[in-house]
Amino acid sequence: MRIRKRVIVIVSAAVIVLLWALSFLSPEWTIRRHILEHLQPINSLKAEISTLGKVDPEYGYLYNVDGLMDTTTGDELGAV
Repeated sequence: MRIRKRVIVIVSAAVIVLLWALSFLSPEWTIRRHILEHLQPINSLKAEISTLGKVDPEYGYLYNVDGLMDTTTGDELGAV
């Protein structure tokens, strides 16, 4: 049983690491990962992410995020 439990833990950890690594492949996934890392798991799933169709020379493509809340002020943040 100890070996089976160890295998389950290793496989679970590998899946989590793989999903984290895959989040770098898409801008939308990267924004959702950023929201999740700031301890807002519900907002990371509910946020509506849309492209603004603009390319900033310094920051690159711009995206609008509806549903991203600032934890200190409670205000909604829009453009990321």
